[in-house]
Amino acid sequence: MKKAIITTLLISSLLLSGCGNNEAGNGYAAAPEQTGAESSATPEATPAATAVATVQPTPEATTTAAPSPETTAEATPEPEASTRQAYFDKLDKIEEGLSDLKAISDKGTTLAMSVAAVQENERWDKALNEIYQVLKQQLPEAEMAKLKEEQRNWITLRDETAAKEAAKYEGGTAEGLEYAITLASVTRDRCYKLVELYMD
Repeated sequence: MKKAIITTLLISSLLLSGCGNNEAGNGYAAAPEQTGAESSATPEATPAATAVATVQPTPEATTTAAPSPETTAEATPEPEASTRQAYFDKLDKIEEGLSDLKAISDKGTTLAMSVAAVQENERWDKALNEIYQVLKQQLPEAEMAKLKEEQRNWITLRDETAAKEAAKYEGGTAEGLEYAITLASVTRDRCYKLVELYMD
């Protein structure tokens, strides 16, 4: 009887320990022990490996589709038009932004109109200098040297034109006003001309 109880306990403990280590009972197939000949064969996939395998993207899914020519053209504007157009837009905004100076000019005094004209010229002159700096970076050295000489001649012409227009009012209060108005107008025209002729 004692022998039967000990045998039953041993069998029970073996069964319990066997159940705890049984991977098949936990949802996993037990991997058979591989011998040298069997190791080169593909082992059976476990449920976890199967799940991973089904989630892996196919080569078709991982390749990125090349953008169509139409999409590329829309996303990146042509370099020739982009900088030039950006500066035309910038100059147009300066033009639109001059409305704040109209309020000063509308005061009707020569002094107020002169202040507005000087400020307008300063805005155009600043834009001209910015354009010139961009052109220094874009143009080949020989072309830039030519433009530099052209710009010196233009400055002389600008000053002469402003002086000539102002001379119509020589000795009057409008002389300085006309000089400032002409400087602003000629500088504005030069900004547009440089962008049109030289900007990429």
